[in-house]
Amino acid sequence: MRHSFGSIVKAYRERKRLTQLELAVKSKGELSTATISKAETDPSYNPKLTTFIKFYKIMDVPFEEIVATLEGTADDK
Repeated sequence: MRHSFGSIVKAYRERKRLTQLELAVKSKGELSTATISKAETDPSYNPKLTTFIKFYKIMDVPFEEIVATLEGTADDK
């Protein structure tokens, strides 16, 4: 099953038990709560590559795992 970028962000954020504000603080100013909220709630949100990289690095998620989830080839856990 394919997932939107926002649904992946929200799932990983919740798995790490972070609020949007806590994730923004963890990003040290690289991501705002507005960006995080838009990513999670706008199904058509398509981040720039630099923003995509910031999300996966800050959430400490392997790049390949996010791509596989986006493509619908990841093992659902």
